[in-house]
Amino acid sequence: MIHSEDFLRTLAKEKVTGNFFPFETGNLDKVENYIRQIVGRLKNNNKINVDADFDYYGSGFASYIAIRISKRDNSDSIIKSDKNQTTKNTKGILLYISNLAPYWYYGGSEWSATTENGKFVSGSSGFIFPDDIDKYDKIKWDSDIEKIKLTLSYFNYNLLTKEELEKTLDFEINIASNLINGSPRVFDCFFHWED
Repeated sequence: MIHSEDFLRTLAKEKVTGNFFPFETGNLDKVENYIRQIVGRLKNNNKINVDADFDYYGSGFASYIAIRISKRDNSDSIIKSDKNQTTKNTKGILLYISNLAPYWYYGGSEWSATTENGKFVSGSSGFIFPDDIDKYDKIKWDSDIEKIKLTLSYFNYNLLTKEELEKTLDFEINIASNLINGSPRVFDCFFHWED
């Protein structure tokens, strides 16, 4: 296994770990401020919309910040209007940026938002898992993905691979998460959320 059992257990216990600032402080708030800088840098790309969720889906705790990336020109979306209601369904990219260690992952995802008279009334969003890295339109997204990779690399974040995340853990562990399906994997140590 690429990552040690001790390291994965630290993540499962929701402890911040790393050897550079802000991770070396062990302070979650400082790490989230660091991630806000990353989000700000991502927003410099005028071809994409960047929507970061620092509220952990509205409740609970997540070991990552979910960031929805969509095309500013709406080429990845279908928009339907009926009277004073508009629904936008998007097939974009979802980033998971760990707030516990300098690692990240991404994949194709779908979400929707409905507005009435210009005000948000409802929406839905999914989660990503290791195989979602293969579930997006490569032709449409490759250029933007490369820019995203450069930005995360600049901030010393390492992109995890599908192969390392899919590995089933070879030790017993308790992870507080609503997202685990079956035996825990390396993915579950890095990216877990409990409502």
